[in-house]
Amino acid sequence: TLIALCSILFLLSIECIGSIPSYSLSTQKNIDIGQNKLHSKDTARLYDTEKTSSGSIMAGSAAQSITPDLSTHSPIYIAGFGRNRVATGIHDDLWSRCCCVQIGNVTTAFVSVDLIGVMYPEYQRIVSNLDETTSIDLVVLTSTHNHEGPDVIGLWGKAIWSGITWNWYNEALTIITDTINDAYENMQPAGIKLAHTMASNMSRDSRKPIVMEEQVETIQLVDYDKQPIATMICYASHPEILWDENTLITADYPHYMYEHIEETLGGTALLLTGPIGGLITPKTRNHTFESAKKFGEIIADLSIESLNNTSIIWETEIRIQTKELFIPLTNPVFRIASILNILDRPLYHFRKDVKTSVNVIELGNDADLLQLVTVPGEDFPENWFELKEKMHAKHRVHIGLATDELGYIVRIEDYDPTDYEESMSASKQLDPLVHQALEKMLTLH
Repeated sequence: TLIALCSILFLLSIECIGSIPSYSLSTQKNIDIGQNKLHSKDTARLYDTEKTSSGSIMAGSAAQSITPDLSTHSPIYIAGFGRNRVATGIHDDLWSRCCCVQIGNVTTAFVSVDLIGVMYPEYQRIVSNLDETTSIDLVVLTSTHNHEGPDVIGLWGKAIWSGITWNWYNEALTIITDTINDAYENMQPAGIKLAHTMASNMSRDSRKPIVMEEQVETIQLVDYDKQPIATMICYASHPEILWDENTLITADYPHYMYEHIEETLGGTALLLTGPIGGLITPKTRNHTFESAKKFGEIIADLSIESLNNTSIIWETEIRIQTKELFIPLTNPVFRIASILNILDRPLYHFRKDVKTSVNVIELGNDADLLQLVTVPGEDFPENWFELKEKMHAKHRVHIGLATDELGYIVRIEDYDPTDYEESMSASKQLDPLVHQALEKMLTLH
């Protein structure tokens, strides 16, 4: 109680004083992030970009382990449930997986990491440290929202201390950058296959109204011999089958999905997280590795089957857009955690706002082939369906936890500060600010 009271008083004093420098509780963090000083307070500028192109396709993929070595990186606090859950062993690897796609002269990198959520400052750090020869226009980095991997946000440590083990996380961020560089170097002439199917009755929604995105969208890149380079599966369900008593590092069900895809098809498998907010979780009674294996392999098989008899696109048109946003940090607990550097990211406008971004990727003539949006958190499916109904492409894709993790994006009409999802949301304003921006960016009929 005393700590909470002191924290509130500290917060109030800062509100009165205005913008003052952040003071870190940890000296382990490496902030040498290249030419862009992304943690300085002079970055309060928003960037909007747009680029179009058309032509033939190139693609390359790569994957590298980001699994912590518990003998040298200790303690590792496991994210996703209660605080102070310390890893005692490794069951399977955590991965950084990337597929680079070039259409004409526009190159996009899709990156998936088996983590709870990479925040925007670390995303910027990854991008700013890419090789000078890696010419990428947009990096779409999504986290699987793994609940059985290391804390990379800071909320799951001991007492009031951040749970991030920076000597490991600094290495992991470098590996993620290297994975993108490798995928870019591996690019070759390619084609795209797009497919979708339904994963009915696989997940459940724990919050009313019961609304779920059960569609499995698959984006596959193949070489000129029609062999897979990468298979990207877009699906929405929390990787938390192992639940809160597990203390072994694991990627949860995505581990088995990757294995099954790669053993069956070859190439590199990625999970692109869908709208998992509200709260979408696997429908299973047994929190075991056997259950995770069954779930992951079913999703993989659905994706594989959907690709059968799918035509290959060898040339197309692309339009990419990025828009940065300021989001008011209205969650009082998150504000205190940010001031104490438990949540370690810059605040702007007298420490009121955080910076994030949204993206739109459209393929085909008049965006008729694919429309893809990225959202910086765990979007409620209700929000996604409202936006999806306004889109017209044959394939409509939602990638959540992309470039950032601002928690649950609660539908503003349903916002109740006493509910769990609201307690894990950075802002009440996430829904209108994010979705209005995306709607303006999309090609709508």
